[in-house]
Amino acid sequence: MRVYGYLRASTNEQDASRAKNELEEFAARNNLTIAYWFIEHESGASLKRPELFRLIEIAQPGGILLVEQVDRISRLVSMLGPSRQYQ
Repeated sequence: MRVYGYLRASTNEQDASRAKNELEEFAARNNLTIAYWFIEHESGASLKRPELFRLIEIAQPGGILLVEQVDRISRLVSMLGPSRQYQ
């Protein structure tokens, strides 16, 4: 079982690594070792997300993805409207 960390900020001026220590502490408390970090500066509403797509390509079944919060992965779901989210 591999553990991946994913960190994203919308712009280069924001610190994508701001949650790294928190995720490392969570992993340590749960006896997990993060195998690889994916860090990028792209809007969550954009499909231009090379690190996210690299993560999807590399991740294996049974792996664990650690993120600060779900919207760090994508905000595209919110475009569907409240009645269509999380179905």
